[in-house]
Amino acid sequence: MQRRSFGFIYIGLLFFSFFVFPAYSNGPARENAGKTEDTARTVEDTRIYLSRLEKIGFAGVILVGRGQDVLLAEGFGLADRERSLAWTPDTVSTIGSITKQFTAAAVLKLEEGGRLKVSDSLRLYFEDVPEDKKGITLHHLLTHSSGLSDPEEIGDWSPVPVDEYVRRVFARPLLFQPGNGYAYANANFSLLGAIIEKLSGMSYEAFLRERLLLPSEIKETGYLLPKWGKERLARGYLAGKLWGTVLDRPMASDGPYWGLRANGGLHSTAHDMFRWARALLAGRVLSAGSMEKYWAPHVSEGGDTYYGYGWSIAEGPGGTKIVTHNGGNGIFFADMAIVPEADLVIFLMTNVIAENRAANVLLEQIGRRFIAGQAYPQIPEVVDLDETVLKSLAGIYRLPGKGGAFRLTMDGPVLYIEAEGHIAFDLLNSVEDSEPGRLEKLNGLMERIISANRNGDFSLMFEAYGGRIPVERLKVRWAELTEDIEANRGRILKHDVLGSARTAGREETVVRFHGERGIAYRTYVWAPGEEGRLRGMSIRGLTVRLRLYPSSQRDFFTWDGGIRPPKTVKFEPGRDGGMRLIISGKTEQAAVRAGG
Repeated sequence: MQRRSFGFIYIGLLFFSFFVFPAYSNGPARENAGKTEDTARTVEDTRIYLSRLEKIGFAGVILVGRGQDVLLAEGFGLADRERSLAWTPDTVSTIGSITKQFTAAAVLKLEEGGRLKVSDSLRLYFEDVPEDKKGITLHHLLTHSSGLSDPEEIGDWSPVPVDEYVRRVFARPLLFQPGNGYAYANANFSLLGAIIEKLSGMSYEAFLRERLLLPSEIKETGYLLPKWGKERLARGYLAGKLWGTVLDRPMASDGPYWGLRANGGLHSTAHDMFRWARALLAGRVLSAGSMEKYWAPHVSEGGDTYYGYGWSIAEGPGGTKIVTHNGGNGIFFADMAIVPEADLVIFLMTNVIAENRAANVLLEQIGRRFIAGQAYPQIPEVVDLDETVLKSLAGIYRLPGKGGAFRLTMDGPVLYIEAEGHIAFDLLNSVEDSEPGRLEKLNGLMERIISANRNGDFSLMFEAYGGRIPVERLKVRWAELTEDIEANRGRILKHDVLGSARTAGREETVVRFHGERGIAYRTYVWAPGEEGRLRGMSIRGLTVRLRLYPSSQRDFFTWDGGIRPPKTVKFEPGRDGGMRLIISGKTEQAAVRAGG
């Protein structure tokens, strides 16, 4: 259910390190009045931006708080389409891997009570720990530096008892020696949950509720103990169809089974998560010494962030600390950030991340606006067009020469655009210019890498990662990727490189895998300014089939949730009476519809 990161996977956590933090001072009343006006304007701008996102499919809740004040707490769209229930700050939804920060706080609470030390090894708490895993400490679990990985055969709803779960985790080979790397694995926190239950004599949820939550008036967070009522639960959607809720899935009598327990799946509300953040900042949950450990940048995540205890830690200008984490299962998504120096809290939840990816970058956008005053991306106003008008624009529009084409198709009442050929792919998906010929070089290199991988030769991929990832690790990850695709699409028959694009500060290449029962896409990210050097595989991927939203009868724009700026697409009659498609870019490019 939760976000995974295996070293060379490109992590989707949102980085705040580029923020310019303003100074907060006790200036004269006039200065404070100006700040109040600025805050009011920022709140209103945020509300307008979110309302426009709502028109193009976003649904969820956003809360922004500074100090004790809630500056914005508002729902957008429907939490339950069948019953027409709107999102509100009191809507209950899963927070996914944000659960890990509660588990980490519970461990530190036990340490404060003298029940354990984070330096303790696993053999103090589990029997029959394999020799290679006896050096793993609770600190290693808390920071994903244990070398453990998740048993792939155990899903979130698998009814596996704790002893069997632990045995299967211990049976897997270590990815690296404990303390010598970073690999995000839910198993780390499920083991911590088992330790919490063993030492407390209580269920994981009951311990959280009694020792962490209720003392701080946090009553709406948990698995089963809060009595929310079904009318308050957000329901998830996939491809327009009801997916339901996490709580609809099989569970034990005291919470989720161990594939999910203590690593994810907790439910909460926006208001309760703000109470949690305020309790942490006020020192009501943990002591100052424990908080120092909790939010310390312990282990590098492989980029500009570090993992603390259940949190990702970023550093802004002047050493300003930002603590953040997200979580989701591809249906639901939640994101949270605390900026202690600015006394700022941002939290969001959505039930439509599968259909609208706006929430992937929304926390970052809101943070930039409230902290640095940066404007939100421009979103044209959407107008309503009759479905017959949209259908009249469908077809294949060909670029001159060997430039490829754009395929426009209807899916229900919605018009989509997709590129065919490398040049068309670049035009549709690039938002910045690359040096001439570079993208085609990346296409060729990616073709050679994937072909070699499928033949069991990982030398090209090893070279592309600059020798940073051991070949054996590359083999394991390729096997996992293949298994993931084939579990849903059947045996892989062939692949092709759809193309490369220059997106926000990096280049991305999309590979399409053809299985016996369908198609799967994977997006690889290249290091900017380095020849043929891979950064990893993007978790959120590059959307290759983009929806076209009308802003007038003949003017449209693409939208992928705000990850890329929208491209404008215009339609106009051609000289021969046919239809032309004109797409924005460095220069406007025209494509002519086949057949007139």
